[in-house]
Amino acid sequence: MHPPKIIRGRHPVSVNYEDLIDRYFDDSLSSEQLAQLNEWIKSDPKNARQFASRAMLHDRLRSELAVADEVAKVVLPSQSQSMTRRRWPFALASTACAVLLAVSLLWQAVDAPSASAAMTELNRIIEASKMSVDRTFVISVLDAVVPPKHQDRRSPERGRPPKPSLEGAVLDVRGPDQFVLGRKTATGEWFITGRNETTSWAIRPDGPVRYSDDLAEFARDLPGHEDGLPINNLSDGLEALRTAYDLELASVSDTESSAKNDGGTIRRMIARKKPGFRGAERIEIVYDDASGQISELRFDQMSYGPQQISLKMTAVEEQAFPENYFDHSHHHGPERVVEFE
Repeated sequence: MHPPKIIRGRHPVSVNYEDLIDRYFDDSLSSEQLAQLNEWIKSDPKNARQFASRAMLHDRLRSELAVADEVAKVVLPSQSQSMTRRRWPFALASTACAVLLAVSLLWQAVDAPSASAAMTELNRIIEASKMSVDRTFVISVLDAVVPPKHQDRRSPERGRPPKPSLEGAVLDVRGPDQFVLGRKTATGEWFITGRNETTSWAIRPDGPVRYSDDLAEFARDLPGHEDGLPINNLSDGLEALRTAYDLELASVSDTESSAKNDGGTIRRMIARKKPGFRGAERIEIVYDDASGQISELRFDQMSYGPQQISLKMTAVEEQAFPENYFDHSHHHGPERVVEFE
């Protein structure tokens, strides 16, 4: 790969970045050269890895020379050879700790551009999710287990009514907060919950239709709600990734690339939960590079009643729903009793 060129006047001047790296470790860069090197590192992950490799080699050599200097200063009387043998492993261990600390700090600094790029992409995805576009996702349950803390039948979660299965559930969304989620009960009937701009509501197979001015009233039994990562509100869920997760941009598989047949490019983001935070252990986001629109979401080990579930949400359609689609009246007949809570 040819090095970038800096234009000064009419004559392009090639920059030797290997020389700049060497001079950086010699502490002989001007402020302009330091800025050039910094921009070069940020511009491409390969550049960051090259810099990190040179930095680790530099630190290793410097540390080994420091050990050699210390050894050369030691005068070894014949009667103290046993003491010297005890000091030598300690010197090596101390040096190794110093090298590990330096490399750790270095990788944190070099990884900053990558983390910054992932955060920039997350901002794009969040903004795209706020657009008033009507979209449909189909949900697949990949795994479901009851963790040890809820295996005791006296657990409060075990005493609550079972939640409808999410397998085959259909989620329709408009913008950041309007949604309709349809789940089938064990008898094959639809249990539908939703929310528009002013009310939330629930339509059970039997009993009255209920609605509330509390927009979160009927989202409380949805996956991720208790952990601040509600699947029905993509905008709020994605916002939680800013502080509670480590983000990275990952490669896309050949299968995913071939599935994108409209000429666009798709990208993948991986979010891993930080210690001390609630939420799914790991989240994958597959999205369109041009628009930032999500095509697939995967949540691993997220709370759903007494269970820890892993699920996948796949975007299957983008269409314009009727204006009142996110009102409860659109999803039941006039004969149903409606109650306000």
